[in-house]
Amino acid sequence: MDILQINTTYNKGGAAKIAYLLKKHLEDFGHTASMFVSGKSLGDKNIFSISKYREESFYSKMSKIIIKKDLPSYLKNKIRLWFSNDIEYFNNENLLNSKELQEADIIHCHNLHGNYFNLKLLIEFSKIKPIVWTLHDMWGVTGHCAWAYTENWEEECKEWKKKCDKCQNLKMYPEIKLDNTKYIFNKKKKIYNNSKLNIVIPSSWLEKKIKKSILQNQNIKLIYNGVDNNIFKPLNKKESRRKFNLPIDKKIITFVSSGGKNNTQKGWKYTKKIINYCKNNNFLFLCIGGKKKDNPLNQNNIKYIEHVGDKSKLSQYYSASDIFLLTSLAENFPLTILEAMSSGLPIVSFDVGGVKEVVIHKQNGYIAKYKDTEDLINGIKYIFQLSDNRLQQMSQNSIQRINEKFSLNVMTRNYLKFYQKIHEQHNYNSDSVL
Repeated sequence: MDILQINTTYNKGGAAKIAYLLKKHLEDFGHTASMFVSGKSLGDKNIFSISKYREESFYSKMSKIIIKKDLPSYLKNKIRLWFSNDIEYFNNENLLNSKELQEADIIHCHNLHGNYFNLKLLIEFSKIKPIVWTLHDMWGVTGHCAWAYTENWEEECKEWKKKCDKCQNLKMYPEIKLDNTKYIFNKKKKIYNNSKLNIVIPSSWLEKKIKKSILQNQNIKLIYNGVDNNIFKPLNKKESRRKFNLPIDKKIITFVSSGGKNNTQKGWKYTKKIINYCKNNNFLFLCIGGKKKDNPLNQNNIKYIEHVGDKSKLSQYYSASDIFLLTSLAENFPLTILEAMSSGLPIVSFDVGGVKEVVIHKQNGYIAKYKDTEDLINGIKYIFQLSDNRLQQMSQNSIQRINEKFSLNVMTRNYLKFYQKIHEQHNYNSDSVL
């Protein structure tokens, strides 16, 4: 089959990792796979940068010459924040005219937010090709936000199921300046009512929400994310620690927080409480994706490691650790959990999103009550009081669970079955119309 994928990027964030892993594995299986992304497309001839606007205007060319900046495009991006929030400002002309689109059997969309895609294209696409849209967050069914929570993550917003108006959190990604959520919500609803979509949800937690949303009348399918268990696998702990100059005799707790304390979604304030509680010399915390200047804790028990793009290197960090900690306040089905489990690492996490669909309490980790710091501490204590034999069994439980249900191979085969089914249905319906 010939699969065209669309996503904001191909190398940063969980959605991008899943999309690119799927692309490469489809190619391994003998299929043709291409991607259109908003950012730069380096290192893969079948990844293309999607154009936002029509051919560069005279004014854009002149502004670049005079002030060294594309002023019209800059102003368009600023205006977008006040109006329709990346639904209808973009042309995407090179995607529409591409050979890849014309030859594709399936168009597979991932994150369509990120300031690059005209959502109305779903209507046009679905008339000519089967459309798969994997939802990695809630943006597709809300008036603007990726996660329907009130300001400061106090509680989940209830408005999004039937309407969005008088938004309580305009700063939630993707941020807007003017509360036009009612307009955006109704616009999305109109687009979906005129499109035929096949919605893939990576967690049962999100699936239940989508079935009560403005996408409820579309074809909805649960397909779990998968991890490359040929790369993420248990490695020798002492050798991994020596490689990164990490102490052999300390208990190491690893967490991932892109942007550190500035990423409220990742629950930094709860992580900080854990770090302060474990401030004796027996513990070391690894913050992957954080910069020391973003997290000014003047403590010796935390080490900041900037974004790790090398998957083999990331696997070694997992293997060097004793626990993987997740304090996120909103997640769908985090790839980091799968990576850590595949590396044999016990998980301590809030009961958030689809985490308990993969982590089984006290079998391969500990699931703490949501926003309950004391229960997180109980989880860490529980793991560290286990015998070596019990820890080894927990590690094997994780690896077996990944191999059986959450590997890249399992995910790709599930997508291929789904592709084939909807492709046959599309052809049958097309023949019937003729």
